[in-house]
Amino acid sequence: MLGKLRYVYSLCLRRQQQGHLSAPRQMAEIAWLQMTRGVGYAVYHYAGMWDRGASWDYKTSYLSQNDYLRAVYRVNERKYHGISQYKPIEKAYFRQFGIRTVGYLGTLHPQWGCTPDGGPLRDGVELATLLAGSTGRRFCCKPVQGANGKGFHAYQVMDAAGVSDLADGRSISFAELHERLLAESADGWLLEQYIEQHPLLQQFNPSSVNTIRMFLYRRKDGTVVQLGSFLKTGQPGALIDKTEGGGAAVFIDAKTGVLTDGFDWSPQMLPQERHPAGGIPFRGVQIPYWQEAEALAIRALGCCPGTRFVGVDIAIAADGPLMVEMNVQPDFDCLPVMRIPTVPLFDS
Repeated sequence: MLGKLRYVYSLCLRRQQQGHLSAPRQMAEIAWLQMTRGVGYAVYHYAGMWDRGASWDYKTSYLSQNDYLRAVYRVNERKYHGISQYKPIEKAYFRQFGIRTVGYLGTLHPQWGCTPDGGPLRDGVELATLLAGSTGRRFCCKPVQGANGKGFHAYQVMDAAGVSDLADGRSISFAELHERLLAESADGWLLEQYIEQHPLLQQFNPSSVNTIRMFLYRRKDGTVVQLGSFLKTGQPGALIDKTEGGGAAVFIDAKTGVLTDGFDWSPQMLPQERHPAGGIPFRGVQIPYWQEAEALAIRALGCCPGTRFVGVDIAIAADGPLMVEMNVQPDFDCLPVMRIPTVPLFDS
């Protein structure tokens, strides 16, 4: 507890030194918001409540994590959550409604695994049959249930004998790959083509597919609006675009699709002008196919029944945007980071 208090005070002291509210005043406000509203120090700092210009009405316009979850369940009916939480259903949803998405190779499972045309995909032999003839093809494997890149693996087909792991370069046979995947998750795996991203986004961190996280909300009158977006770039050498621990997030101007400020994903929100891997400045870069990406996201929410609030991940390939996934329960911290008050949002 003492260590946490020291950390929170260091956050407040840093903002004081930048000319904002005094550290004791910030600590007092954090304590009051925590006791009366359940809103802690992370939201306080993500949302910029330390700013001298921030009103008390603004500071009380954010929900606690528990209240946020209740609000999400109120606007997103639980019976439809499975559309985005189970990847094979989500993939079928995208394909059914013409939402451009990543190429689907099949679902691997020891009993009911199958390819898109209904062929079996249950063991190492059938996995080899699907992939062995595509030397050089890169593909990825995702647990059928999961989020935030957990369990993500990517490989390249070497020859009829096996694949190379894109994470460490090691070669394994199709039988070994099958055993490795099913040992990690017996619930099954979604197999997709590996996204060849647009060169402009690849330059920031070449090892990861750097995607747009976009938030959308369907108001009570039925109109769908984009709430805000940021670009996610992964750690140097990482395959996934997790911004924590060495990656970077970059705000995107919602109207133009131009990158603005980069920052590390922590309550400090330390500025990052460029990614440490590519060294290319973020500010001023135009996201390719921005309007098409926004239209794709709006369609993804518009087709989904009983759902009014989503966060979507969109990749930009050389020929346009691709829907990666849709999340009906986006991370709690994201809206405070984008300075979007949650109390009025979920009442609209």
